[in-house]
This record gives sequence, structure tokens and C-alpha cells, in this order.
Amino acid sequence: MSTLYALLVGINSYRASTVPDLRGCRTDVMEARAFLETRLAPGVSLEPLSLYDGQATRAAVIEAFRSHLGLAGPADSVLFWFSGHGSEAPAPAWWFEESTLMLQTLVCADSRDGEVPDLLDKELSILLDEVAGRAGHVAVVLDCCHSAGGTRELPGTHARTVVPMAAAPDRALLLPELAVAAPGRTPDQEHVTLAACRSDELAREMHLGGRRRGVFSWALLNALGRLGPAATYRDLLVAAQTEVEQNVYRQVPQLLPAHRGIADRPFLGGGLAPPASGVLLRYVRQGWEVDAGSCHGLVGAGTTDEIRLAVVGDVPVREVRVVQVLPERSLVEPIGWQPDRDRQYRMVLSQVPLPVTTVLVGGPGQDGPTAARVLEALRCAGPGGSPSPHLRPVDPSDADTAPELMVRAPRRGVAVVVDRSGATLTGELTDIGPDGARQTVHVLEHIARWRQIRELNNPVTGLAGAVTVEVVAARPGEHIVPFDRPPIAADADGVVRLRYQRGPGGWTPQTVFVRLHNRSDRKLFCVLLDLTDRFRVHAELFPGNFVAPHGRAAALRGRRVVAALPPGEAPEPGARVRDWLKLVVAEEQFGPTPFELPALGAPRGVDRGPLAVRGFLDRIGRAVQHRDLVASAEDGAYDWTTVTVPLEVEVPGAERPA
Repeated sequence: MSTLYALLVGINSYRASTVPDLRGCRTDVMEARAFLETRLAPGVSLEPLSLYDGQATRAAVIEAFRSHLGLAGPADSVLFWFSGHGSEAPAPAWWFEESTLMLQTLVCADSRDGEVPDLLDKELSILLDEVAGRAGHVAVVLDCCHSAGGTRELPGTHARTVVPMAAAPDRALLLPELAVAAPGRTPDQEHVTLAACRSDELAREMHLGGRRRGVFSWALLNALGRLGPAATYRDLLVAAQTEVEQNVYRQVPQLLPAHRGIADRPFLGGGLAPPASGVLLRYVRQGWEVDAGSCHGLVGAGTTDEIRLAVVGDVPVREVRVVQVLPERSLVEPIGWQPDRDRQYRMVLSQVPLPVTTVLVGGPGQDGPTAARVLEALRCAGPGGSPSPHLRPVDPSDADTAPELMVRAPRRGVAVVVDRSGATLTGELTDIGPDGARQTVHVLEHIARWRQIRELNNPVTGLAGAVTVEVVAARPGEHIVPFDRPPIAADADGVVRLRYQRGPGGWTPQTVFVRLHNRSDRKLFCVLLDLTDRFRVHAELFPGNFVAPHGRAAALRGRRVVAALPPGEAPEPGARVRDWLKLVVAEEQFGPTPFELPALGAPRGVDRGPLAVRGFLDRIGRAVQHRDLVASAEDGAYDWTTVTVPLEVEVPGAERPA
């Protein structure tokens, strides 16, 4: 038997008038606690301590480290999760190893109220060393800014940062041992940290699934539920970074230490487990419920489509609809059938709300008539003249919505599509009359459908971690994929980078193999999609096949994949392109065609009709492109999951932009 000691700190309200309040931090740690309570491995007990708002004073946090986390022994694990403001403080002169002359800080509930300082990173290190000296495994999650660096604010987001703290007087520092140990000090004990961003970036919170949340906490919990208990810290970093970059920019989650070792151990040392039978439907005093909630990734209020789950394998499909999402469970009602109250039913997700892409059209200093034509085209772009099912225009005054796409109208009859970071996604779209406006909406819908495929995931799958995608370096003269060579590790920001090499003949692209590894004890059907940054989706790498239990399969039938820039793009230093490998896994066979998209601007051809595919994958696959079709419920529903691996092909020699 072992124990997981958890200290969960979520601070929305601060005492000091100079520290602005937040809105999503309590939700972060409440959902983290709910996740832990539903996912502990057999033989592991949970001892949680939650400190909210005014409870989380500097003194209380320090005391909780010693009186609560300090109880952990060699067989136990420890988790410290902090959601709140982060900031900086000037480093005392004797901390000569701080090259920036600044320390990172956690802002406690009473920090800067009178003479109460923040909790310095050096103090946190002392506390963690004390705990790690006795505990078997120590993990830290920090969803806060690591500095007050000047990063542009986004509409609909709020940064978890405040201005730097004035230098703390020596008497306010933690204990005398800090002053003694600090110069030249290296940590005595190892612990692993998953941080929301780099030290010069802001961590943000926004509305996600109908609630205000920290983007990183939300992404990390999604990754934990999707990848399963075998996921390492490095695996979780990659998955969480993928989620974060889909919602904000210039926030890159970090893993410390990033070298192999503790970073490649399972989260919490292996103290988590999947649900015993996936998602279960059962009758309780309040009615019917399933044991999955918002902490597992189900969305709540704020969506237009309902969530449905179906009994595994039943023909015809027997479904329930979700009527209320709670942190650790969801209340449901049966659709057209009456379950037996004395039974429990294994369920799979059979309908999930697909994300509708938000679009901001026009704005100050732009051409009003051109923007108005695009907005009018959006209002009638759907079936029968209804609004576009893929896009939702947002009002510039809506402070709670961060638009994912923006249409700029720099002059009369011209539109350009950019993303929320300001990066241009299209060339100039001209002649924005009635026909030109419709074409602009077609471009927006193409990008939106591509995003829906990239973001597609099953938050309550029982297949979490069943199949992994491995990118393996090819050696000179090697043409067939090796069976067991270790894959290329992702960088600290979760991206697998493939770099050109310079030789006597110029720049040469790297060659790799792409391997699929079924780690489960059953055969599973897999399709590997390649999503390019030119908004193409294709399944040429692995168009679909079953992979044997504990077996491996390879893209391109085991042949090498050349990681090159697109044709016509010269390999100049600093050039780079991004792809996303999207693996879709299911218990039954399905076809890749519903997911495929041509590159933006390429001829699309004739859309194919419904495929003869069993289960939910056909429904959601067709829904990505054909939201006006009604899915048939004649076939059984089966479990499915996805894995996303971001790849970047780059030519070295130029500094990567911040």
C-alpha cells in the first residue's frame, strides 16, 4: 500500500489591492482533485489538502508542505498543484547564479498585503527538497506566469501575472537555512515539474467548456484522461502543449528537468489507473449517471450540441444524453429505452459537440462595407440559407471570447485571414462582392474543418494510451524501419523537430521512419492522418489497418519518410514548416475518406457519400465535413481514441522567434 499526498492550491481572490483577482484557479484544482479521486491505482490511497483563496496564505502553504506533504515516506508519492498568479522579484546580490537578476515567485493569497512577500522559487525549492528527501516520488504542477514579461493580451483571456515584487527583506525570507544554502546551491533531491509556460511568458485562463479555467490545467487534465496511466511526463507535455497552442499563443508549457530519467517515468510514479471498465452507466438516488465529468474532459454549458453515450456494441444503438456535467460525474437520461436499474452498462462516447471556430470580422481602421459583406455571407452559408455550422462570428466587445480566426479588410474589396497571433493564413482574397464574400467563407470553413480534425479527441475513452506514434531516425543507407530503435524525443516545448543537415552538396532533409505501437492486449484499427500547415489532411502514410495486440506497424509500409520543406520552398536557414500526425484508433474498422481535405485552394473534387463503416467513427468523421447530415443509428457503437504528435521540419541557422 502507498499514499498519494496532494497539496492543491487555487487562488482566485487576493487580499492586496495591487493584485487583481482571477476566476479559474479554484476550478483548476477542484477538477484536479476530482480526477485524482476517480483515477487512483489499486493499492494507492489519496490524502488531499485543498487551500482556496484566503486559506492559501504564504504561512499556510509553507506549513502544509511540512505538516501534510512532509508525512510522505519512501513508498509514497507527492503532488503540489498551484493555480494562481506568478511573478518575479529582484534576486539578492549573493544569488550570483541568477543571470537575469530576477527570481520567479508564487503569489500567495496574502502576498504584498503589508510586508508579506511572495513565495520565492528558491524557497519552494527548499520545501520540495525537504519533502523529496523522504518521499518516493515528487511532482509539481504550476499553472501561473513565471514572469511579468511584456506579452500581448488576447481578447477573452486573462494572464496570471502581476508586476514584480519589491525585494523582500532578509527577515521575511523563509528560514535561515535559505540564506546559508543559496549561494552555489544545487538541489539535493530530484522532483519533476510541469509548468504552464516559459519563464518569460504569461499563463492564461479563458472560458473552456463553459467554465473559466487555466488553459494549461485544462489541457493537462485532458491529456491525463486521454493518454492513460502509462503516460510519462514527457508524453503529457507533448499532449498538453498541443492543446494549449490550439487556444493561445506564446505560452509554451515546460518540463523540468527535461533530460531522460524522471521525465520518462509515469505521472505520479505510476499511481494512476484507468477506470475498471471504461465509462459506466449506473442508477443512483438522483437518477442515471456516468462516472465521467468535466475533470475528465466532458464539456458543460456553452455548447449547442448535446453529448451522447451509447452502450458498447448494442444493435440497434441504445444511447443516453448528458443533462448535467459535474466535476467527477455526469447526470444523463436514456433516449427511447429504459435501462435495468440493477445493471451497470459499459458506455462509449457516441456524439460529442464539435468545436465551432470563432471568427472576428473587420475592426477599427478596416473597410466597413467589405467586412459587412463577409458577415452577411456567414449568416447564410449553411444548409437552406442558415448560418455556417462551422463558424461563429464574435462581437469585438465580447471580452470572454478569444477569436480563433480574424478576417481583416485592409481596403475595399480585399480580405485576408489571420490567426489569433496575427500570422497570415491566406493571401489577399479579392473582389469581395457577393460571390467573393462566399468564397471567403468557404476558405474560413476549410480552415475550421481542418481545426476540428486536429482537435478531435475522445475525453472518456477506455483506449487511453493503447497505441503510440513513434518517429524514428533513419541511419545512412537504411531503407526498412527498425523494430525496436528508440524514437526521437520531443523538445522541451513538446514538438518533435526534424532538422536539415548541411553537407558538401548543400542542405539535405532528415529521413525518418514512423512506427505505430499497439501496447494493448487486443487488436485495434488505426488510421494515421497527416495535417499540414497548408490545411491539407491526408491518410497516405497509413490509410488504415488492424494492428495486432502488442504489435507494431509502420507508415509507408516500412519505407523512409523524407522530412522536407514543401516543393518550391528553398532550404534557407530559419525556414520551417509544421505538420501534425493524428492517429485515430478504434475497436472496429472505419475509413479515412471522411477526414481528408485538400490543401487550401486546391480543387476539392466530388464529396463521397456515407461509408459502410460500423460505429461512431463514421458518424463523427462525416460530421466534420457534412454537419447537415443526420447520422444513422443502425450500427453498434465502439470505443475510439486519438493521439496527436506535432512535427516541425526546420533548416538550422536562424534564431527561432519567441
